[in-house]
Amino acid sequence: MENIAQVDLLITDDFGLMNLDVEKYRHLFEILDSREGRKSTVLVSQIPVKEWYDLFKDCTYADACLDRVLCKAYRLEFKGESLRNQKF
Repeated sequence: MENIAQVDLLITDDFGLMNLDVEKYRHLFEILDSREGRKSTVLVSQIPVKEWYDLFKDCTYADACLDRVLCKAYRLEFKGESLRNQKF
């Protein structure tokens, strides 16, 4: 886990597609807490931010993790059709 804290930019794609059990959101909290204010973290998700809280089974961890992610975040929300189906 120490190596993840040292990476300049951590990108987590498809955030929220897996169920978070106690161990997973404890690890997520430790990672986010160790990076807060020091390194950049990007969370990419198909789930709207307003629904992220519901991904956690424990509201204390939900508050702690989301506070670290959202308090100084730049949010980009895209709407529209998927580009994966288009032929170039």
